[in-house]
Amino acid sequence: MSNLAQIQESFETYKNAFEQGQISANEYKSLLEGLEVEKSVTINAEELQFKEHLHTAISAAISAASMLG
Repeated sequence: MSNLAQIQESFETYKNAFEQGQISANEYKSLLEGLEVEKSVTINAEELQFKEHLHTAISAAISAASMLG
C-alpha cells in the first residue's frame, strides 16, 4: 500500500471515529492536521524520488549519445 493510500485510510478511520462520537472535534482537527503534514512530506518525497530517477535516465542517455558521437 502506498503512503498516500495509507493516509487516505487513516482519514477514513478518523472521520468514522469522529462521526461515531469516539473522538472530540479538537482531537479530530489535530489528527487531520497531522495527516495534512504527512501528506505534504509524502508528496515531496515521491516527487524527489521521481526527479532522481529521471535525472539518472537522462544522464545515462547523454552518456550513451556521447559514446556514439
